[in-house]
Amino acid sequence: MGLLALLRFEWTKMTGRRITWVPFLMLALIVTLVVTVFYKVEFKMQRKLFDTAAFSFKDKNEFVNGYFMTAHAMNPIFQMLIPIFVAVASGLMLAGEAEHGTLRACLIRPVTRRRLILSKFVMLSGYSFAMSAFVIGLLATAGILNFGTGNLYTLNIFFNNGQDGASMVPAAEMPMRLGLAAVIATLGMMVLSALALLISALVDTAAMAYVITLSVYFAVLTLRTFPFLDWLYPYLFVTHMHRWQQCFYSHVRTGEILVSAVHLVAYAFVFLAAAVLLFEERDIKT
Repeated sequence: MGLLALLRFEWTKMTGRRITWVPFLMLALIVTLVVTVFYKVEFKMQRKLFDTAAFSFKDKNEFVNGYFMTAHAMNPIFQMLIPIFVAVASGLMLAGEAEHGTLRACLIRPVTRRRLILSKFVMLSGYSFAMSAFVIGLLATAGILNFGTGNLYTLNIFFNNGQDGASMVPAAEMPMRLGLAAVIATLGMMVLSALALLISALVDTAAMAYVITLSVYFAVLTLRTFPFLDWLYPYLFVTHMHRWQQCFYSHVRTGEILVSAVHLVAYAFVFLAAAVLLFEERDIKT
């Protein structure tokens, strides 16, 4: 079976699952909720913090715009929700098919296990980018329609690894910054997909695969909350997964982004190589 034929086969299976489309519906509902919240909240605490950073705002309308909403909503969505959606999709790709007995039928075809798992990784990468682009595009569109455009003001403590002060990004740069953030976020989700495939190669059920994957992800994420472990931060894959936040600094930190991109590619390669090796040795009984 050729690679393109195998990708079409995986695409048909993925799009045929109703659960594949649930995250897009959930993200659309969340964007609606975010718009409602931004109308209601006065952002008094943010105004006080901006005052300490030499940005004085008398009213939230002076800094709350579509880009502000998009950037600040990305933090919980890309740290909490999209990793859950990616982990579930990844678990269904391998362990889920083994659980339902379809994986053995796939391997009867003239295709190597290595090519099969690589095709699944490619589809998961595309799925991750689709979700990232969808939610960023929807947030930006809804935010601009409801709050207009303008310069982006952010507090560095929320976006730049605990640094003090605030940043201002000109409105003209924001489309490019958002596109770059989508690409970096997708690289991070690719690492999570590779980790999920690795775990799926070890377990027999989809539920076990994504529960373990998310447990590992949130456990590593929790390590970043302990200041005395700051020496460990550069070695944690979640540190580099969230490097998209640097896109909302006053200037794009190209060097740090490139270093994180190299780390993410390396993590994805190691996880995927381990998944292939384990999958090739696995005995598919059903």
